[in-house]
Amino acid sequence: IKVVIDIHRDAMVSQSGTVYKTVADINGRQAAQLMFVTGTNEGGLTHDGWRDNLTFQLKLHDRMNTRYPGIMRPINIRSGRFNQHVTPGRMLLEVGTTGNSLSEALYSAQRFAQGLADTLNGR
Repeated sequence: IKVVIDIHRDAMVSQSGTVYKTVADINGRQAAQLMFVTGTNEGGLTHDGWRDNLTFQLKLHDRMNTRYPGIMRPINIRSGRFNQHVTPGRMLLEVGTTGNSLSEALYSAQRFAQGLADTLNGR
């Protein structure tokens, strides 16, 4: 197993209840933006491999934005571990927000799957 992906949808809601969605135009279609949430050991719990996870995510982040400009939001580096300490190559991926449509999320997930496969296969 090279990677373990914990998939979520981000919740972007204002205090007034406005639900936001994040999109990118990819090949003329609306795509939900993607975001990595990277856990560290800053919260006091051991996570020795977090820098390795971040390095891989940065490489994949760059590849995705090169192929599909704007598909990736900035990486969110957090103090919690999010179980990313359990195995190397573990990542938390936010696929759009609760405001995105299912078709926007699925289109992005397909783009991500191709980018991940190419990265793992050295293409």
